[in-house]
Amino acid sequence: MRLSAGEAAAAMAGALRPPARGEPRGITGVSIDSRSVSAGDLFFAIRGPNRDGHAFVADAIESGAAGAVVAGGAGTPEAAPGAFLIEVDDPTTALGALARRQRLASRAEIAAITGSVGKTTAKEAAAAAIGAARRVFRSPGNLNNQWGLPLSLLSAAGDEEAGVVELGMSAPGEIRTLTGIAVPDAAVVTAVAEAHLERFASVEEIAAAKGEIYEALPAGATAVVNADDPLAAREARRFAGKRVSYGFSDGAEVRASDFRAEADGGIAFRVSAFGGAPEPVRCGLSGRHNALNVLAGLTLALVLSVPLPAAAAGVRPLSPLPGRGERRPLPGGAVALDETYNSSPAALRALIATLAETPAGAGSRRVPHRIPRRIPHRIPRRILVAGDMLELGGRAEALHAECGRLAAEAGLDRIIGVGPLGARLAEAARAAGAKSAEAAEDPEEAAALLEGRLGPGDLAAFKASRAVGLERAIARLAGDAPGEPGEAAADRS
Repeated sequence: MRLSAGEAAAAMAGALRPPARGEPRGITGVSIDSRSVSAGDLFFAIRGPNRDGHAFVADAIESGAAGAVVAGGAGTPEAAPGAFLIEVDDPTTALGALARRQRLASRAEIAAITGSVGKTTAKEAAAAAIGAARRVFRSPGNLNNQWGLPLSLLSAAGDEEAGVVELGMSAPGEIRTLTGIAVPDAAVVTAVAEAHLERFASVEEIAAAKGEIYEALPAGATAVVNADDPLAAREARRFAGKRVSYGFSDGAEVRASDFRAEADGGIAFRVSAFGGAPEPVRCGLSGRHNALNVLAGLTLALVLSVPLPAAAAGVRPLSPLPGRGERRPLPGGAVALDETYNSSPAALRALIATLAETPAGAGSRRVPHRIPRRIPHRIPRRILVAGDMLELGGRAEALHAECGRLAAEAGLDRIIGVGPLGARLAEAARAAGAKSAEAAEDPEEAAALLEGRLGPGDLAAFKASRAVGLERAIARLAGDAPGEPGEAAADRS
């Protein structure tokens, strides 16, 4: 980034207050955290839920910030020599405006991804597929909100040919705003499902809010459409321009077939695009739902002019992100499937399906230490440890019960529900004829129920909302140092 103070002020419709002495320094980066300011950064004094950035303007400037963006009349200190201030109505809105200005000035084609589940995995798949043929940047982590998206766009080096960004929301209207900042050339809603029902009256309302990405797409862009998700496909009709569908459905233009779960935990399938010859695809992710996320990424790559063979080769190295299907060794020769990053009914259903389709003994691994003699030769088991799924409003108990029944019907060997809603899941599983279903008050009790009872080939999957901190159960079973509880945090769908 190379911007003058005047250019930045104009992009944000702000009033430039020059430094007390000297000329304003040039801007080479942006920051919203005074603790991580680099020399030349423009510091945005964001008013967040817990802190007001205006209290840290002086610290940012002392750390080398070229200047700061502040709300007019906020009573900020005078800038230090050489540092300037830009007064705006709202620093958060100004951050988005600057990101939009930089995005429009770049030559990169942008793919934008939203959805109730699968956003981050689809983003990684798209970046890997596009990156096989073009220089690409992606949003780091899950920076997908009104601060994260602009920071992602502004962190691009500037010489990339393409970018992949993730859009999240916690209320109607937010996806429309974020799409206006990103100005994407292609966009997709990965799926619509029951998430954050405390904030929305129905799944249809969630679909409408997600569908804002299609409504706000600029003319000439392409709407990428999940043909397997009726609500997502319906919302795509809000875009009058070009649409490209993907899925396992017969009518999908980019179609997956011949899916199989592999013994090492990976997945394989074939993809044909626009009636062409099928291309084999394989990666280290697990589950049919992740095949659909990878297919979304491949379709975005095709729309951005990456040939299918190159895109398929690009996704081959994909492996699970931490807490999103990562496989971890456990004592006794078992393996933990770590899905503790977050949970929702749709995501838990997908995990149950993944366990159900996993080949027997898929938890097998080379055991670097002796297996306890008390564990005889036995058939490997598939175990589900499912904690509370939060923010589901009045439907919470019913949705947990539904998942419990589904786990029983899938024939899983053991089901442990963690927390009060997890107990409801376990109760419903027992009533539905589960082989073994029990409840634990917390992650530590769940781990105690499994300690010394895991054997070779066992695959134990762990999933819950972040606030449950279910990763502590895996850490205890694996013998790690105790972890901290998960943050309940700003979860955006």
